[in-house]
Amino acid sequence: MTFSLILTLATFSNATAQIVEQPYRISDREVVRLLDSIKDQSNAFRKSLKNALNKSRLDQTQREDDINGYVKAFEEETKRLDDNFDHHKSTTADVDSVLQRASRIDTFMILHRLDASAQNDWAKLRASLEQLAAAYNVSWRWGGDRRTTDIANLPYRVRDRQVEEIIHRIESQSDIFRKSLDSALDKSRFDGTRREDDINSFVKDFYKETKQLHDHFDSHKSTANDVQTVLDRASRIDQFMRRNRLRQDAQRDWATLREYLDELAQVYNVTWRWGF
Repeated sequence: MTFSLILTLATFSNATAQIVEQPYRISDREVVRLLDSIKDQSNAFRKSLKNALNKSRLDQTQREDDINGYVKAFEEETKRLDDNFDHHKSTTADVDSVLQRASRIDTFMILHRLDASAQNDWAKLRASLEQLAAAYNVSWRWGGDRRTTDIANLPYRVRDRQVEEIIHRIESQSDIFRKSLDSALDKSRFDGTRREDDINSFVKDFYKETKQLHDHFDSHKSTANDVQTVLDRASRIDQFMRRNRLRQDAQRDWATLREYLDELAQVYNVTWRWGF
């Protein structure tokens, strides 16, 4: 069995990635549009809800007071989220709080079938809230007492500029690592061997996938799968560096690059464990 195949098998047995199902990383501009849509849809729903309640058997009852209270609490939490986003401080907890308030409304709308206008307006708002959950990597399932949330371990939503900085750091550090690796290999027992060809191939594949990630990010189409592919390629390099102790500067440069890749995994909510 070739060294490349052994290394690949070891990689897949020791390194794991788990990806939240999300089509792409939504951009800051798209978040702004989404929050604006939620605000507009909330206003439309509130008006149609009021009309529907006035024509229903719930008019002037405690249940009408309850739903109006739920809507008020929902709009307050939505405004807080919007304000925190504007100040670069929006968190997954903010989104969870919005969804918790929305869940009370959803339960009410399921239990009390109001007119079509109110139901349709709520359905539109619900769909936008699901997009909001995906944008913040919050797993969400509607359904009364069956509702569940799973909040990602991110202190706040990382903005586009910060993601771009991480990608730039990875690219710059990759160049530094490649130079120190070339120098270390030239002075090692691997110089001119198949193993040198292997690690150079791993680095080339890593560069290719990193560039593709950057291109997709620039086009607002980067996905968690793009990041997983980068990490898979990086894991092959990591296995080589662990098994073959090269010069200290190459090891140090790789360790720094690994830290940046860990940041990248966190930003895209990819659970990643390096092989040992």
